[in-house]
Amino acid sequence: MSPTKGVLLVGVGLLVLTTLSFLLSRAHLGRWGLEVALGIAAVKAGLLAFFYMHLAERPGGPRLVFATAFIFVVILVGLVLLEAAARARPSMPPGPFPPLLLPGLHDARQVAPPRAGASERGP
Repeated sequence: MSPTKGVLLVGVGLLVLTTLSFLLSRAHLGRWGLEVALGIAAVKAGLLAFFYMHLAERPGGPRLVFATAFIFVVILVGLVLLEAAARARPSMPPGPFPPLLLPGLHDARQVAPPRAGASERGP
Protein backbone atom coordinates (compact mmCIF):
# COMPACT_ATOMS: atom_id res chain seq x y z
CA MET A 1 0.00 0.00 0.00
CA SER A 2 1.34 3.42 -0.90
CA PRO A 3 1.98 5.98 1.87
CA THR A 4 -0.59 8.36 0.40
CA LYS A 5 -3.26 5.68 0.43
CA GLY A 6 -2.42 4.81 4.05
CA VAL A 7 -2.64 8.43 5.15
CA LEU A 8 -5.99 8.84 3.40
CA LEU A 9 -7.37 5.63 4.92
CA VAL A 10 -6.31 6.69 8.41
CA GLY A 11 -7.79 10.15 7.81
CA VAL A 12 -11.10 8.62 6.71
CA GLY A 13 -10.99 6.32 9.75
CA LEU A 14 -10.48 9.31 12.04
CA LEU A 15 -13.40 11.13 10.41
CA VAL A 16 -15.60 8.05 10.84
CA LEU A 17 -14.61 7.72 14.51
CA THR A 18 -15.21 11.44 15.09
CA THR A 19 -18.65 11.17 13.49
CA LEU A 20 -19.41 8.08 15.55
CA SER A 21 -18.31 9.89 18.71
CA PHE A 22 -20.57 12.84 17.87
CA LEU A 23 -23.58 10.64 17.11
CA LEU A 24 -23.10 8.61 20.27
CA SER A 25 -22.95 11.84 22.29
CA ARG A 26 -26.52 12.50 21.13
CA ALA A 27 -27.66 9.00 22.12
CA HIS A 28 -27.96 8.54 25.85
CA LEU A 29 -26.00 5.40 26.62
CA GLY A 30 -26.41 5.73 30.36
CA ARG A 31 -23.59 4.20 32.34
CA TRP A 32 -21.69 3.08 29.22
CA GLY A 33 -21.39 6.55 27.69
CA LEU A 34 -18.06 7.36 29.33
CA GLU A 35 -16.51 3.97 28.55
CA VAL A 36 -17.51 4.15 24.88
CA ALA A 37 -16.22 7.73 24.55
CA LEU A 38 -12.89 6.82 26.17
CA GLY A 39 -12.57 3.76 23.92
CA ILE A 40 -13.15 5.81 20.77
CA ALA A 41 -10.68 8.44 21.99
CA ALA A 42 -8.05 5.75 22.67
CA VAL A 43 -8.46 4.30 19.17
CA LYS A 44 -8.14 7.77 17.62
CA ALA A 45 -5.03 8.53 19.71
CA GLY A 46 -3.49 5.22 18.66
CA LEU A 47 -4.17 5.91 14.98
CA LEU A 48 -2.62 9.36 15.28
CA ALA A 49 0.45 8.10 17.07
CA PHE A 50 1.14 5.07 14.92
CA PHE A 51 0.50 6.59 11.51
CA TYR A 52 0.94 10.37 11.67
CA MET A 53 3.76 10.29 14.22
CA HIS A 54 5.31 7.35 12.31
CA LEU A 55 5.59 5.02 15.30
CA ALA A 56 4.66 2.12 13.03
CA GLU A 57 7.92 2.64 11.12
CA ARG A 58 10.20 2.72 14.15
CA PRO A 59 11.48 -0.30 16.04
CA GLY A 60 11.29 -0.78 19.81
CA GLY A 61 11.96 2.37 21.82
CA PRO A 62 9.24 4.82 20.73
CA ARG A 63 6.63 2.08 20.74
CA LEU A 64 7.61 1.08 24.26
CA VAL A 65 7.39 4.69 25.45
CA PHE A 66 3.96 5.12 23.86
CA ALA A 67 2.69 1.83 25.28
CA THR A 68 3.98 2.67 28.77
CA ALA A 69 2.39 6.13 28.71
CA PHE A 70 -0.89 4.65 27.48
CA ILE A 71 -0.90 2.02 30.24
CA PHE A 72 -0.28 4.69 32.90
CA VAL A 73 -3.10 6.85 31.53
CA VAL A 74 -5.44 3.84 31.61
CA ILE A 75 -4.44 3.08 35.20
CA LEU A 76 -4.92 6.69 36.33
CA VAL A 77 -8.28 7.08 34.60
CA GLY A 78 -9.39 3.74 36.03
CA LEU A 79 -8.44 4.80 39.55
CA VAL A 80 -10.27 8.10 39.17
CA LEU A 81 -13.40 6.30 37.95
CA LEU A 82 -13.22 3.78 40.80
CA GLU A 83 -12.87 6.56 43.35
CA ALA A 84 -15.78 8.49 41.88
CA ALA A 85 -17.97 5.38 41.91
CA ALA A 86 -17.15 4.68 45.56
CA ARG A 87 -18.02 8.16 46.86
CA ALA A 88 -20.81 8.44 49.36
CA ARG A 89 -23.78 10.44 48.18
CA PRO A 90 -24.05 13.75 49.99
CA SER A 91 -27.08 13.86 52.20
CA MET A 92 -28.70 16.18 54.67
CA PRO A 93 -29.70 14.39 57.84
CA PRO A 94 -33.35 14.80 58.83
CA GLY A 95 -33.89 17.44 61.45
CA PRO A 96 -36.35 17.46 64.34
CA PHE A 97 -38.08 20.60 63.09
CA PRO A 98 -40.70 21.00 60.37
CA PRO A 99 -39.78 22.99 57.27
CA LEU A 100 -39.98 26.73 57.73
CA LEU A 101 -41.89 29.18 55.62
CA LEU A 102 -39.80 30.92 53.05
CA PRO A 103 -38.92 34.47 54.12
CA GLY A 104 -41.50 36.99 52.97
CA LEU A 105 -44.18 34.39 52.31
CA HIS A 106 -47.20 34.25 54.59
CA ASP A 107 -49.30 31.71 52.74
CA ALA A 108 -49.18 28.20 54.20
CA ARG A 109 -49.24 26.68 50.68
CA GLN A 110 -45.83 28.18 49.87
CA VAL A 111 -43.82 26.22 52.40
CA ALA A 112 -40.22 25.35 51.69
CA PRO A 113 -39.83 21.76 50.45
CA PRO A 114 -38.97 19.27 53.20
CA ARG A 115 -35.47 17.92 53.50
CA ALA A 116 -34.78 14.40 52.37
CA GLY A 117 -35.89 11.95 55.02
CA ALA A 118 -37.69 14.56 57.12
CA SER A 119 -40.98 13.56 58.65
CA GLU A 120 -44.09 14.91 57.01
CA ARG A 121 -45.18 17.21 59.85
CA GLY A 122 -46.91 20.48 59.05
CA PRO A 123 -45.66 23.93 60.09
